[in-house]
Amino acid sequence: MPHTASSAVLFSRLMAKSRLRHLQLLVAVADEGNLRRAAADVGLSQPAATQALSELEELLEVELFERHAKGMRLTMAGTALIPVIRHALEALQASTESLAALREGVSGLLRLGVITAVTSAVLGERVLAFCARHPAMRVELVEDSAVHLLQELQAGTLNMVLCRRPNPVPARLHFERVRADEACVIAGPGHPLARRRGLRLEDAAGYCWMRPPRVVWIREIFDDFFENAGITPKLHPVSTASLGPLPEILRDNQTLALCPATLARTLVRWQLVVTLDLDVGAPTGEIGLLCPQESLEDPVSREFIDALRVVEPQPAIAVPSVKLNA
Repeated sequence: MPHTASSAVLFSRLMAKSRLRHLQLLVAVADEGNLRRAAADVGLSQPAATQALSELEELLEVELFERHAKGMRLTMAGTALIPVIRHALEALQASTESLAALREGVSGLLRLGVITAVTSAVLGERVLAFCARHPAMRVELVEDSAVHLLQELQAGTLNMVLCRRPNPVPARLHFERVRADEACVIAGPGHPLARRRGLRLEDAAGYCWMRPPRVVWIREIFDDFFENAGITPKLHPVSTASLGPLPEILRDNQTLALCPATLARTLVRWQLVVTLDLDVGAPTGEIGLLCPQESLEDPVSREFIDALRVVEPQPAIAVPSVKLNA
């Protein structure tokens, strides 16, 4: 059967004719690649699941899955449709959770997506202070990559996302700047360069460097840092942007890493790392809240945005800002 309709048209037909469990079945088959396991996941017998899938494909006039010896895989039509169904189900789940919270006496539920680099540096006491002023509000934090969080925001399963400014800002969304950010070099507290001042890149080039993953904004800064100096770094075998393993890796006191200053301040405050007096000379970035335009008209959302924008005091150990003379 040819792929003749857009995902939006197919989804409209589904919503008009199908049951919720049948939509869940489609997502389960896409995830499992196996009809029997998918049927069990959604509480259907295999014959009922087979019939439901056949009826849905007949309704849509497209094949959603290819059958093969080891199971099932998405067709082009299925690939176009499943993300739409998945987001709709997630939005419905988020709505039912909000209704459940209201029944429990909560006046509102704010779902905030956050990227790793700003989870503790920008939030922390500010969110607690906001909750103290609104004891009937519930704030749910979801940590993930900026790409996934943006998808969830556009699908309606998140109210706001705390992230770096996207370029461009998607239509119907608003970016509210909270604070500036920059890149800095960090190391374990016992690193030989920890207490030296006026460092040059040549001083650090002999050590092992952790290269940021491609999905992290400072990856390009890292590559430019060394390329502009004409130096090839000795790379650590692990590349991560996660807060958890980063301090553990730097404990060898021989490895260096480039990371956002917002994350570095948190790690320094916990005495897990130190910042080196070696600046990459990178442009300052922006961290802010990404939200639907209509959120700006909601007083509580507006207050939450304002609470995060307050300038926070600098930590006792400041991130140095000395221009690099490579």
